[in-house]
Amino acid sequence: MPDSVSVDSLESLANAASLDDLYAAIKPMELTPGWIDRDVPILFPEPNTPFTPMHWRYADCHAALEAAGRLISTELAERRNMVLVNPVKGNDFATTKTQVCAYQMILPGEKARSHRHAPHALRVIIDGKGSFSTVNGEKHPMETGDIVLTPGWCWHGHGHDGDEPAYWFDGLDVPLTHLLEPMFFDEHPDVYEPVQRVTPDSPYRFTWDMLQARLDKATPDPEGHFGARIQLEADEMPTIAIFVERLQAGQTTRRYRQAANLVFNTMMGSGISIIDGVEINWARGDTFAGPMWNWIEHRAEEDSVLFSMSDEALMKFSNYYRFEAG
Repeated sequence: MPDSVSVDSLESLANAASLDDLYAAIKPMELTPGWIDRDVPILFPEPNTPFTPMHWRYADCHAALEAAGRLISTELAERRNMVLVNPVKGNDFATTKTQVCAYQMILPGEKARSHRHAPHALRVIIDGKGSFSTVNGEKHPMETGDIVLTPGWCWHGHGHDGDEPAYWFDGLDVPLTHLLEPMFFDEHPDVYEPVQRVTPDSPYRFTWDMLQARLDKATPDPEGHFGARIQLEADEMPTIAIFVERLQAGQTTRRYRQAANLVFNTMMGSGISIIDGVEINWARGDTFAGPMWNWIEHRAEEDSVLFSMSDEALMKFSNYYRFEAG
């Protein structure tokens, strides 16, 4: 807004004989009436996201990463990943409004440079034997079935001591950070962060065996919206809620929707999900998105384990969260 309103503008306001005169007079003042109709209303009765249900097949993304492995090194790319983009006008990287996900691959003997950033990150290791992550100087494995956390502003880099390429799913809250604007990023001064100690039992690592043991003790949702489900502890990543859910072969969940954005990754099994009327046939490694306030239901074709990340924790903190049963 200008530092001061011109005499002409004040005169126009004083002489305004109609709403059109008023609108014309206030426009140079960078004011807009709160009562006019807009193409996009300021308030509306329920969430109305342009983000759509999406499905990315691991087999297809695996092939894309294999090609990338022949064409670009971690020296050039830093992270060799394929970002899962929701086809929303003006969007070139986000998977949902607040989340970005990707598939990443590292070749035997490679190392990915260390960096840190404000957004929180996590990984679901789809195929990996001998791959590792170094977080704040602590090196821990990233093996098949692991879920690995990297809270915001932690130094982190990756490497691979195994014999076959390693593949994993990445999830971050980068779009949320862009929206709120506190983005910070640093490259490590040593390029690769020195390893201070090896910690296979890192609090940032949830192994497949650990997850299965916890699922064995979990009770099914009495309302039928979920199978046996656990939430992983991620206090240093308060914008992301992380769940792992087990579905038995033939099990169908009750339809629900919630004021939260979800992304699922299939850790085991196969099945069908219907999200906002879109049927998604998923298999191991596949990723699919359930945007805000879309109806979601699952049917497992075989014993299955689904990982999901959402902004549910953020919505609850803000008192925005709602859950509705079908």
